[in-house]
Amino acid sequence: MEEQNQAFGKLDSFAEALLCTPSVYLWQYAPDGALTATNCEEHMFHRIFEHTGCLAYMIQDGTAERTPLILGAELGILWAVVYDWSGDELRRCYVIGPVFHNEVNNELLSGALRKYHIDPAWKDSFFRAMKGIPAVSSILFFQYAVMLHCVVTGEKLSRSDLRFQHGEEPAQGKKQAPRKNRYRTYQAEQTLLQLIRDGDMNYRSAMEKAGQLSSGVGISTNDPVKRAILSSSNFTALCTRAAIEGGLTPDTAYTVGDSYIQSLTECKTIADVRTVNHAMYEDFIRRVHRQRTNPQYSRQIRNCAAYIEAHLDEELSLKELAQQVGYSEYHLSRKF
Repeated sequence: MEEQNQAFGKLDSFAEALLCTPSVYLWQYAPDGALTATNCEEHMFHRIFEHTGCLAYMIQDGTAERTPLILGAELGILWAVVYDWSGDELRRCYVIGPVFHNEVNNELLSGALRKYHIDPAWKDSFFRAMKGIPAVSSILFFQYAVMLHCVVTGEKLSRSDLRFQHGEEPAQGKKQAPRKNRYRTYQAEQTLLQLIRDGDMNYRSAMEKAGQLSSGVGISTNDPVKRAILSSSNFTALCTRAAIEGGLTPDTAYTVGDSYIQSLTECKTIADVRTVNHAMYEDFIRRVHRQRTNPQYSRQIRNCAAYIEAHLDEELSLKELAQQVGYSEYHLSRKF
């Protein structure tokens, strides 16, 4: 136990930084799932970790894996697990959380109270504890997991290296049918959007993984082409906003996005939809990449070039271009 506490103590500065977020706690478990140390006084969170099946999943996963794991439960609760290996021996598991990736209401909490068979006498304590769980954006929480892994192992990873809990619960006696894990789909989508914001050309593997997680928007229709068109149109809208966040002007991004949505409406087969969808995604990636990797040109000149490229079929005037980038006509003509 003393050795366990010493190991936990080495992470004090990281734990203190987490507590500034606020109240993202750090837990240390033995490979068999025994809780050995924590900086959290609310041990009900440990019970929730256990009752949701996340503890059992961590124990099973930790028998072979070494990269960080994101665990999720109903209500949108998240934990991140980092494994501390010494050679071929798993010494301990570190967990940060719980956090919410969205807000919850009293109705959902009451449902959880019944589902996890928590003594009604604990209701007030349960509600108080759950309302003390912070809401943290997924992207930020994933970064915490990557940071903790680096502190524990010295290995630097990116958010795309994180693994996620499978859609089915770990085996415990009776087998259950796999169920969709919408959280994994959401995370894959966020990864794709972040690649657009960064203009990261190493996007192909992430796109392939995302394509394996979701069959599209769940609408009531027997027409798979219609479903694919709607799903791709929604994704195009998200990509448009991500491109704006990555540096494209709103006019350029919306023009590009609208043109692809128009192309989607003309698709006759799922293959057509996939072709348009891939072309749209690659187009946005390349535009943001050019925008971010041409430092020899000012942001205004890059925006001007992007605007021209998005309106090649239109007659553009110097006055219109100057208004787009905030230059006078004379200054733009000299700079361009």
